[in-house]
Amino acid sequence: MVTFGMEFEVQGVSVRKAHQVLNDGGIACELPNAQHETSENWKAVYDGSVSNGAEVVSPILTESRLNEAVAVTKILKTAGARVDTATGFHVHIGSNAFGDRFNSSLSQFVLNYYSMQHAIGALVAPSRLRNNFCKVLPQHEAEDIASRIHDGRYEAENRYTSLNLASLQRHGTVEIRLHQGTLNGVKAIAWSQFIAGLIKISVQGVNLNLNDALNAWAEPRLRDSDSCANLLDTLVNFNCLNASTGDYLKNRARTLQG
Repeated sequence: MVTFGMEFEVQGVSVRKAHQVLNDGGIACELPNAQHETSENWKAVYDGSVSNGAEVVSPILTESRLNEAVAVTKILKTAGARVDTATGFHVHIGSNAFGDRFNSSLSQFVLNYYSMQHAIGALVAPSRLRNNFCKVLPQHEAEDIASRIHDGRYEAENRYTSLNLASLQRHGTVEIRLHQGTLNGVKAIAWSQFIAGLIKISVQGVNLNLNDALNAWAEPRLRDSDSCANLLDTLVNFNCLNASTGDYLKNRARTLQG
C-alpha cells in the first residue's frame, strides 16, 4: 500500500491561526511539541523558510484520505493564507511503496525521476528548477547515487535536493521537494498521485531511459510539455496513474507553458 504525507508551506497565517481555523473548519489539527512528531491528525508547525506563516503537515494518508487536502487548502485560503516563491509543497511517500526489492526499486526510481526532470519540470514553476532548497542533481550525480543504492552503499546527507533521500533514515519516506507552494488541493493530490505513479512504474522494473519518446536526461530547464505528456501517457498505460489525473496534469503542463 502506498502512503502519503503532505507539507503545505504558506504565508499570511501564523501557526496558531492555522491551527485554529482548521479546527474551526472541522479538520482535527494539533500544535505538537516537536515538529516531526507523528500524529493521526493534521499539524500546524513553524517553518524557518517562511517569514510570516506556517507549515501545515498531514498525518500519514492512504489514497482514500487524500481528498482531505481539498478541505485543508480551502480553509487556509479563506483565512488569508497565500503562497509565493519562498513556499513549497512537499510530498512524502512511505518506503513500503518500494516493495520487497527495495534497493533495486529505489535505484530505478532515482534514475527515472532525475532523467525525466525536463518532463516533470513542465508541471512546476520555472523558479523551482533553480532553487537551492530543491536542487536538481545532474546526470552523473544521480547515476552515482542510483548505483550505490543498488549495491547497498548509499547514505544520504543533503536533504535540500529535488528528491530528498535523507528522509528515509529520518522518517521512513522519500520526499519530493520540487513543487512550488500551492493552496489548490486538487493540484496537490494530482501531483502526489503522479509521484506515486513514478514509484509504481519503477517497482515494475521499467527503465524510462530506454523510451526514446521521453528524451531522457534532457536539460531540466527546457520544461518540455511534449515529453511530459508522453511520460503521463506511459504511466497511464502501465496502470500506474489514473487516466483522468493524467489528463488533468497534461492540461496543467500546457497552462504553465503559456
